[in-house]
Amino acid sequence: MNPLDVIGSDGNNHVSKQLPLKTASSCFNSSFSSLTKQFTPELLKSDNESVESLANYPLLTDNPSLVHQWNHEYSVVCVSVSSSRGLLFCGTQDAKILVFDLNTYEKIHVLQAHEGAVLCLEISANEKFLFSGGSDSLLRIWDLETMTERFTIYSLMDIGDIFSITWIQDLNMVFFGTQNACILYAYVEVDGSWKNDPSFLPANRYDNFFDSKGPGGNMNPKQSKKNKQHTSPLVEVDTYNILRYAHNGYVYAMQSFKRTPETVEIFINIPSIYNHILVSGGGDGLVKLWGVGSDRSVVALHELDNEDSVLSMVISGSFLYAGLVDGQVNLWDLGTFQLIRSTKTDEGDVLSLALYADCLFKGTEHGITKWKLQGARRTDWVTHEGYALTVKLFERQGNPYLITGGVNNRLALWSLDGVYSASKRRSLSLSKKSILPLDNDSLLQTLAKFVSYKTVSKLPQFFIDDSRRCASFLVNLLTSFGATAQLIPVKNGNPIIHACFPAQVINSAKKKPSRILWYGHYDVVSADQSNGWVQDPFKMSAMDGYLYGRGVTDNKGPLLAAIYSVAELFSQDALKSDVVFLIEGEEESASFGFQEAVGAYKDVVGEIDWIFLSNSYWIDDHLPCINYGLRGVVGVKVEISSDKPDRHSGVDGGVSREPAVDLVKLISKLTSNEGRILLPGFFDGLNPPSEEEEKDYERILERAKIKSSKEMLMAKWRYPSLTVHKVTVSGPGNNTIIPQMASAAISLRITPEQNLESVKNMLVSFLKDKFKDLKTENECKISITHEAEPWLGDRRNTGFQVLENAIINEWGIEPLYIREGGSIPSIRFLEKVFGAPAIHYPCGQASDNAHLDNERLRVRNLYKSRNILNRVFQTL
Repeated sequence: MNPLDVIGSDGNNHVSKQLPLKTASSCFNSSFSSLTKQFTPELLKSDNESVESLANYPLLTDNPSLVHQWNHEYSVVCVSVSSSRGLLFCGTQDAKILVFDLNTYEKIHVLQAHEGAVLCLEISANEKFLFSGGSDSLLRIWDLETMTERFTIYSLMDIGDIFSITWIQDLNMVFFGTQNACILYAYVEVDGSWKNDPSFLPANRYDNFFDSKGPGGNMNPKQSKKNKQHTSPLVEVDTYNILRYAHNGYVYAMQSFKRTPETVEIFINIPSIYNHILVSGGGDGLVKLWGVGSDRSVVALHELDNEDSVLSMVISGSFLYAGLVDGQVNLWDLGTFQLIRSTKTDEGDVLSLALYADCLFKGTEHGITKWKLQGARRTDWVTHEGYALTVKLFERQGNPYLITGGVNNRLALWSLDGVYSASKRRSLSLSKKSILPLDNDSLLQTLAKFVSYKTVSKLPQFFIDDSRRCASFLVNLLTSFGATAQLIPVKNGNPIIHACFPAQVINSAKKKPSRILWYGHYDVVSADQSNGWVQDPFKMSAMDGYLYGRGVTDNKGPLLAAIYSVAELFSQDALKSDVVFLIEGEEESASFGFQEAVGAYKDVVGEIDWIFLSNSYWIDDHLPCINYGLRGVVGVKVEISSDKPDRHSGVDGGVSREPAVDLVKLISKLTSNEGRILLPGFFDGLNPPSEEEEKDYERILERAKIKSSKEMLMAKWRYPSLTVHKVTVSGPGNNTIIPQMASAAISLRITPEQNLESVKNMLVSFLKDKFKDLKTENECKISITHEAEPWLGDRRNTGFQVLENAIINEWGIEPLYIREGGSIPSIRFLEKVFGAPAIHYPCGQASDNAHLDNERLRVRNLYKSRNILNRVFQTL
């Protein structure tokens, strides 16, 4: 029997949609002998991409430039910078803190800081204090005015080395992570009574654990009580202020954040009762998020499991980069707590990380390397010999700098002015206390920002970072306008934004306000300036009354028109309905994961009375339209293969049945010579057009400036069709090969009278039967690649009538009711899930070039769409 394998009928067979995206590379095969080296990197090849595809995105060539370097007798372990004071602090292996003047580059102070190596440094936010932790189990606080020790913090517990420090200034709390897997914290007030008995310090007491026998039974000399004179106040950590076994391993990394407009992306999924969070990384492979309350309570909130030890971290926006052992860097989205990328190289343990624009700097045993985040590719810049222990980014007088140091006893200062990035210093400072203006100029500025995000969902290996940033951008925007907003995670996909503007004006005749759902998407199809665009497709431009850029009409412009319309009513306390937004990031990838995610969060979204969207176009450039019908689609891949390899037709031609010939025969069975689809029962139940519909076609042909006929419009809109999109064969592609495999991509467009599941089963059964009839020894596999249900709206319902009246009031002309031959996977799904009717409002014109080069949207259409939707939301 010839097997025919039918797989993946759920429509979600997107092999490339698998998070985390994984890359691996062997980058190092030689040692480095000078401070800065140049080399030719190997392009990283992920599981689902080719080297050729990566070659389309050139490597960065603008590298940091060396400003100054210093030498020391011992390793440089850690650094910190006071930008306002122009001071650079360097912690060393020989227990010192070196202080350098960034104006003269001279060493101006040497602080004898600890009884062992200085392992971590931290500057307070007001740059008044320096915190240092060392291998002597002490945390010291230094006054930067006098360069003297202000406090010494210790614990009666044997904590070992102190690896990480962070300071929360508002609460006067200092946290530090230690060798014994604990996080300790202390309250440091300027005034108060302090101990001054140094006998309790770790160096002056016998330490049972850390003086234990080593390999071979040897034992270090026992500690002796030194009773060294101690002048600074002593702060003992309360036993209640120790998070025992915060990690099951050393606590290597720690940062804290305050809830501000600049950090709002980090706090997307943090309960509002916490205005501070602590983020820690440890040897157990976990990154932990802790909420720090105004009462100084500390509560564990979330864990991110990296499986290998977390040695370093850097956070930017909602992204957390975790540096692990064996050259691995994991990228987490703190908005959804998803691991979205994992990159592994043979650079060795990632001991430190710094991030600037779209460049990640990694400190490893091979020095400091620079990586371009888009595509996770290494550039040609390397610095330091051997282990690079510290790398830190800072800004001074508006200029970005990088500090690097390591076991080669060198400290280096680099300027980053030459590092080019299209997304350089891209940020959006929005919060509920920072309301954007709502005029049309603001709308255009926000749209330009929106377009700048390269949210290409079909190429996550290059653009997943931008897609995630864009999702956070929308959450911040909606929040700034007064909505409650959150991210809904999509497994192996871009998150969905869920937001709600609550009604402010309640109709006394109603028990509760209507609830309107607006559906849109923030992802786009790919665009490349070299393929016919007259300008950068991700830099919006304006010309002759039009806006140009990828996504301006599909779907970023219409989506912002809706957001600004609702936000304007909300700002005037005039919103009469709850307006809910569901904005997905996978619409251009067949709405991958959307249905599962929305189904899981249905109760969060709540009841819905009306569904609105704007994801199509007028029939011409002159008449506003209302869309009330879409065809559905079933996409299939038919693959026929032989158990024999690719062969030469001059050698093996005629010996056996060929897959390509079988494929052609099988495809030919689908239609008659006249092109009619031959699936049995396929046309059953299709109704002829009603009298009203016939008149619609006549009105369209009378009023619209199009070259068409009634028959042509009905063929495109209301009747099913079959298309063979492409045929692919294996082998080198020359004219003498018998391919081992031949496949075809086919789609059926179906109408609202047809049932999607029935058509799928009908198509599969038909192909299976006809393949059996071929009596060939080859094998056939059929995959359902994508699907969408057809949709037909009720033009007589209140929603359509309200929209029609709003269009007449705004444009001064009656709109045309049209249908389209394309498909939107989510529209019928949303109707069924929420039991609410959908209304489809086209914003753009027929010439908008959606999905094509030089995509555009007329400014007039954008503004009028905003006004129309304003009327709709007021009325419904």
